[in-house]
Amino acid sequence: MRKKILDDKFYMPSQIDVGSAEKDITESLETPRPLAKGFDGIPRFNELQDVQKKNMPKAMRSQVAFQQKKLQYSNYQIINFIIIPTDSVVSQAYYFNDYNQGTAVGNAMDSGIMFGTSTADVTRAKYYNLVYMNVRFANDNQATTDFIVSPSYIEFYPMQKLDAGDFGGKIPKQIESVTNQVNTAGLYDYGAEFGVQSFGVDVYGENAYYTQSPDLKGIRCCGVALKRISLSMETAISLDGIRLMVECGYDLKTEGNNY
Repeated sequence: MRKKILDDKFYMPSQIDVGSAEKDITESLETPRPLAKGFDGIPRFNELQDVQKKNMPKAMRSQVAFQQKKLQYSNYQIINFIIIPTDSVVSQAYYFNDYNQGTAVGNAMDSGIMFGTSTADVTRAKYYNLVYMNVRFANDNQATTDFIVSPSYIEFYPMQKLDAGDFGGKIPKQIESVTNQVNTAGLYDYGAEFGVQSFGVDVYGENAYYTQSPDLKGIRCCGVALKRISLSMETAISLDGIRLMVECGYDLKTEGNNY
């Protein structure tokens, strides 16, 4: 049989009708079955076109977001602000003040800075990961700033979003803990001051880094509020000249609405 077929010079292989492409949306002709594994339908040409058109805006948005992310090299950003703790003209060699100590979790704090919004509305704030803080001391009433000595520091409460309120609230500790007060007059890990998260910056030594890594993402918050300012000076100065310049470094790519 094989030889007979090969000898037949008029032999032509049989042709399979695979249909034709649809040219007009009113026609009912169908395209051939695509060679896709597991496909069990026969899509029409115009239907495929319609799906592509519907998906195009989403695809373009994804592409724009991808390009913006690739072109964004400056993810390390700085917020700068100045603290003038008092207008008192009293002359002394120290300054000490506590802030927001009695503010309970769930209530709005004051005396701070909030991120991601230009209005004092915590519902509009954005979360970022803090990776660096620095505070510099200056004295507007003197030609030199060699007055600061150790210990001198500032403590901050990182803020979280609230359902309402002008500013953010305190962030409670995220794990359980227990203290042992043996041989101490007191040791506490609860309450509005010690049952929440806070961190400090050494004004005398300067620089506090909260390094990011694949496993450590920095301090996530939507702002910071003052907890304590404690300053020591070599000599007595007029307190109204105290200036504290703060640099707050954050990761721009960590912006979000969730903690």
